Amino acid sequence: MLAADTSPSDAPLVLQLHWYPQAQFAGYMMAEEKGFFRKAGLTVKLRWSDAGEKPFEQLAEGRCQFCTGWLCEAVREWDAGHRLVNVAQVFQRSSTLLVTWNDSSIKRPEDISGKRVGLWGGNNDIQTLTFFRRRKIEPIIVPQSASIVPFLRGAVDVASAMHYNEYHKFIEAGVSPDRLRVFSLADYGLDFPEDGLYCTAATRRDRAATCAALVAACRQGWNYALDHESETLNVVMKHCRATGARTNRNHQQWMLRSVGVAIRGQPGDTTAPFGNLSAKAYGSVAQMLRDQHLLRASPAFEQLYQPVSHGDNPQGR
Repeated sequence: MLAADTSPSDAPLVLQLHWYPQAQFAGYMMAEEKGFFRKAGLTVKLRWSDAGEKPFEQLAEGRCQFCTGWLCEAVREWDAGHRLVNVAQVFQRSSTLLVTWNDSSIKRPEDISGKRVGLWGGNNDIQTLTFFRRRKIEPIIVPQSASIVPFLRGAVDVASAMHYNEYHKFIEAGVSPDRLRVFSLADYGLDFPEDGLYCTAATRRDRAATCAALVAACRQGWNYALDHESETLNVVMKHCRATGARTNRNHQQWMLRSVGVAIRGQPGDTTAPFGNLSAKAYGSVAQMLRDQHLLRASPAFEQLYQPVSHGDNPQGR
């Protein structure tokens, strides 16, 4: 069960992001920087996570009021008894990749069988493991840290990567893109929507206007971040320096542009409104998790996804 939110109504809301500061979270940084939270009547504290900290657990224990996380992980948390709610699906597309050398013997996904594959561990691997099971691929799993060094030094034949992060790190390390063979899981029917905004079911029920105000401010933050690249990168780098995150502006620029595609789509795409989660996309994710015996049961779409609007009860704040 989820712990009740017993924080005073005027206490700062804690929004826990699921990794260290980087442009993946630029919209939330800009909502804070430009005063969008304050203008919405909210006091919000952004909290970062390290590799061992799980925001959904923090949410379940009442240590934060809102958090970000991946949809596939949220579905499994719900199945485990944590009644959380998606109030805005921010990333509409998957950025998850498997990367190998172009001159290796791996020419198609099935060639990965018997090869050493770096995986991050835990719920981060749900999508990739589903890919392997669906295609009857039997790799040798090797634990992979956030470092790209094991792949560059040949410790693994295939590396897990996010398009907005590790893939660009290979390029920054001097690897020409034409030396890499990339399997985008989205191209193989596994386009899992990733980052979403979550709270407990109780918070969604009892503080509906707060939820609506937070989502609206985050939408403003993301729109501003994607439309004002240089200013946003200044803010991202400020947060990175403050926490000692090792990165550079060029990498964060790549990341900001890449997550912009995950949120808005490519130019000319028919993009879903900010925060939208389609029943079809959710059903696909839940069905795949059930097929791979990673769920006992999945919540109904309306149980997990409860979007908010400014029309929600203002007394709920």
